[in-house]
This record gives sequence, structure tokens and C-alpha cells, in this order.
Amino acid sequence: MITEAEISALESSVNEILRKHNMSFKMSKHFVKDRMNDSRNTPMIMIAELNSIFNRLTARHKENILNLKHNSTFNIRCTISHINMPCAVNKVQSHSGEHHENILITVMRKAEWKSKDSVEFLI
Repeated sequence: MITEAEISALESSVNEILRKHNMSFKMSKHFVKDRMNDSRNTPMIMIAELNSIFNRLTARHKENILNLKHNSTFNIRCTISHINMPCAVNKVQSHSGEHHENILITVMRKAEWKSKDSVEFLI
């Protein structure tokens, strides 16, 4: 079972890497409290899997994500673990320019999950 402290630490480490690109990921309450440790995720999602997904995502798709418009939605799909993470883009103005915040709406392990989003990043 993943604790909220582990999720917070993961979010902080991912965002530390992305800070120089004015980009971040924020996990919704639904993601953290309702879906992360849901028994329907079989096997249970592990923090190491999420870390690997974010490392590969930022290495392969960072520029494509930055090019998405405000209020766009997209899905992150891991073809290895079958973890899916639908996201929404929130672009906000800050003192250092435009900041690209990606809100992770939910998380689920489901091989046959059908994304409603036309934009999907496979990793």
C-alpha cells in the first residue's frame, strides 16, 4: 500500500526535475485517496512503477506535453504495467512566465482501458 507521504515525495521529486521547464504534475485527491490503493488495481500499484512511468514520460514526451493548450486533456498509458493516468492541463501565469500544471485526475491498472482522450502518451 502506498502512503500519502510516498505520493507527496514522488510528486516533489518529479516536479523538482520539471521546475526548470515551468512544468509540474499535481495529483488530485481522487488520484491519491480513492484510486491509488483501490483493490481493483490488480496487482496493487507500486511507487517504483509510478516513478519509472514519470521518468520515461518526461524523457520521451516532455516537449509534446508542454505544447498542449490550457484545458487540454490527455492520457498517460504504460504499455508494460497497464497503468493509465488521465490528466488535464492548467496553464497559469506566474512571475516567471507561463507555468504548465498537469493535473493527474485518476490512476488505474487496466489493460483494456479505453481512453476518451484523443491525446495519449504511450510509455
